[in-house]
Amino acid sequence: MAKPMPPLNSIRAFEAASRHLNLSRAAEELGVTQGAISKQVIALEGYIGAQLFLREPGGLQLTVEGGNLKEAIKPAFAMLAQAFSRYSRRTSRSNVVRISTLASFASQFLVPRLSEFKKHNPGIELEFLTSERLVDFSREEIDIGVRYGSGQWDGAISTKLVEGILVPVCTPALRARAGGDACRLLGLTRRIQHTSFNEWTKWSELAGVDLSDVGPTFVIEDFLVTLRAVLTEEGIALMPEILVRDQLEKGELVEFSDVRVPTDYTYHIAYAPSAERRESVRNVIAWLKGETAGTM
Repeated sequence: MAKPMPPLNSIRAFEAASRHLNLSRAAEELGVTQGAISKQVIALEGYIGAQLFLREPGGLQLTVEGGNLKEAIKPAFAMLAQAFSRYSRRTSRSNVVRISTLASFASQFLVPRLSEFKKHNPGIELEFLTSERLVDFSREEIDIGVRYGSGQWDGAISTKLVEGILVPVCTPALRARAGGDACRLLGLTRRIQHTSFNEWTKWSELAGVDLSDVGPTFVIEDFLVTLRAVLTEEGIALMPEILVRDQLEKGELVEFSDVRVPTDYTYHIAYAPSAERRESVRNVIAWLKGETAGTM
């Protein structure tokens, strides 16, 4: 049976001391006391059964055994340094906040606000991971999840970011061509939603518009593709207000009708209870809530 290795702290203390030949400088490098370095070296000497340093008035000197050991472990430390070198330029994990969300929310809402976020939070780095998959906070290094749904996710704190409001949007040119004939435009609608076309049924009830004669709906199973179809004047769509807020403010899109549809489905922020222990995560949560607070 192979003899167990000595404690890694002892090896690390010896390696630092063998380079500096000074216990104080070795202790400073490793962030410990001089006494701790001395204790670890003595423990290593006891393990191998040989003296590693000569303690002289002018400092430390390596013994023959100490010099041999230094050369023997040097390649191992060089390999470790190389292995971890690619991480040296990364921001400390405590300052990185990973957000898992849908591509539509990231591209339409988060990315346009990144520069302003960085201006007020220079010490925090955001990472976006776009996926439709629900996050398991207990197993994945995800700090915050932003999801579209009812807000019921096991094992996570879930808070509604914005009220569920669907707005009928189209381009200004398409609305101008359509005039007041709402049914004709709705016949061109391209639509996606998680609950089939109940939103359009609800809209027709609220607006008092009969959609029975409207042609078949073109189904697109992605908010981003739906938005692209609207911008290329394929038709109008009922979209979550928060996704088209910027386009409405810029005049790239307009509301075809002033009838909006309330829905239980909307964007929620979810995170593990332990996430709020980190100040950077708390700041990002507060930022998300603040940015999404005002609906048009």
